[in-house]
Amino acid sequence: MTSSTIDPNIQLAVLGLGNMGAAVLQGGLDGGILTPNAVLICDPDPTRLSPFVDLGCRVGTPEDAASTPRVLLAVKPQIFPELTAAFSDRPRNRTVISVMAGIRGHRIAAAMGPGTAVIRAMPNMPASIGHGVTAIAASSDVPEAEQAFARELFAAVGTVVEVEEELMFAVTATSGSGPAWVYRLVEAWIKAAEDQGLPPETAKSLVHGTLLGAAQLLDRSDRSAGELRAAVTSKGGTTAAGQEALDAHGFDLAIAEAISAATRRGRELDEGT
Repeated sequence: MTSSTIDPNIQLAVLGLGNMGAAVLQGGLDGGILTPNAVLICDPDPTRLSPFVDLGCRVGTPEDAASTPRVLLAVKPQIFPELTAAFSDRPRNRTVISVMAGIRGHRIAAAMGPGTAVIRAMPNMPASIGHGVTAIAASSDVPEAEQAFARELFAAVGTVVEVEEELMFAVTATSGSGPAWVYRLVEAWIKAAEDQGLPPETAKSLVHGTLLGAAQLLDRSDRSAGELRAAVTSKGGTTAAGQEALDAHGFDLAIAEAISAATRRGRELDEGT
């Protein structure tokens, strides 16, 4: 393998500073896991680079990133093929941490050249405020020290769970896309409250407060979601009437179909379709 041609003190090269790449990098810096002058950042948009340049991170190219021992790959799956030449032309022992949806580790390793070991990670949007949840799946050739680094990096932006890679398609649909399901519910919930005569700001305050309170209770309680739901639901009462309407209109089926469709799309992305 070729040796690194850049500063050997670089801890991490970050390819892509969109919402997720920026959130994970910021969390790593805030948590003291990364030091700015040991981070190389790559993004075609200067406005995404500038906040991290101000912190002391170094700007580089994909070719520079290919010379580093560790890369956070935070680009869209559709862009990934454009970057592979920079890496395949510069084989070396490297660990790639990919937050791309849908592309399996063995495909990433093959495209990025000999010596590449892959950790797949799927964080979600609340990572931007330190409340994300990230699933990690590492290939068998990833050194334990690199796996520990990835766990620590994503723990800086929330909760970390480890899964088998085959489950990453379901993870993406469940927690990666999951915030969208919640936001869609909130949109419909507020609209329904307004339809019953509540002023928009009042409806928003009630729905947001109810959602946050219910989530906190679920997190802190020893009772399951089903048990908490039952505790709110009196026989013949208003909650029971509402739940009967949810059943009649296929609420559970809609959620199941959404996660199934997102899982299926992840597999299609892996197949390049």
